[in-house]
Amino acid sequence: MKKNIDCSCPKCQSACSYCPGWFLPGQVEKVAEHLNMTLKELFDKYLGVNWWEGEVPIFVLAPATTKMSAGSEYPGDPRGKCIFYKDGKCEIHPVKPYECRKAIHGDTQEVVQERHRFISKKWNKEQYRKQIVELLGREPKTKEYSFFDLLCGSSFSEEPIEGMNNCE
Repeated sequence: MKKNIDCSCPKCQSACSYCPGWFLPGQVEKVAEHLNMTLKELFDKYLGVNWWEGEVPIFVLAPATTKMSAGSEYPGDPRGKCIFYKDGKCEIHPVKPYECRKAIHGDTQEVVQERHRFISKKWNKEQYRKQIVELLGREPKTKEYSFFDLLCGSSFSEEPIEGMNNCE
């Protein structure tokens, strides 16, 4: 049985700074309870809608990044620091997302993709699609990003590429 790691090493912390992990259905309710909030308050203040790109997009809930508006869809490229990652620690560690719980040092891209596939299959049920629509107040949409976004510092990029910051 795998031991629960405390997440204080640089590898774990870099994951929190790169992109928030995905929740399984039913986990966000535990976060809301932990923070003494309603699910809608939690969504509007701290969560975002990400997606798995398959034949049809499957939408999932995850912590927002610090560069996006909580209560909305993730940008096309969702990189950014998790909204719950502050001062080198996870503010919701006891109720952190499934993906964060399962991350292991040295996970390959294939392992991460398989984990996303597993989580998205759990979300691909009518009741969970309805929950996301209700929280968002409309049908979710995927978002595209372009090379221009990368160069100019869109919502997912902390800084524009050096020398390319005048994209007006």
